[in-house]
Amino acid sequence: GGLALASRRRRASLVEEEFGHSFVTSKPLVREGPKRGYWVISVRILDQARYFTYLEIATDAIDRLGGHIIIRSPEVIVGAGSPKPRLVVVEFPTLAEAQEAFQDIAQQAAMLIFDSIAEYDVAIVEGYDDLG
Repeated sequence: GGLALASRRRRASLVEEEFGHSFVTSKPLVREGPKRGYWVISVRILDQARYFTYLEIATDAIDRLGGHIIIRSPEVIVGAGSPKPRLVVVEFPTLAEAQEAFQDIAQQAAMLIFDSIAEYDVAIVEGYDDLG
């Protein structure tokens, strides 16, 4: 927030005083327009063989819907709470596209298949500081 920005400006000022110039030569990269949207899915696999078959189908549907998997972790190191042992994060160009994709009939059908293959929780979220 504001305190962090003030602290960065103060440090930059100290560097400039020490060396006679600032090493910061350009504005930070910030993406113009809507922020990206994400599916955050935590998974507990119930049927290993069928899960990987499903994953191929889901990956094709996600690609078709404009998303791409950015995290598919085979292991989650728990810091607090009780998350499921796997985590998948899918990125879309915007939150609206992430919501639309989730409502897509093909994706909903794939999720119905998923019900007997794994336990899962899904959150659809907007990115925070969306860089380039």
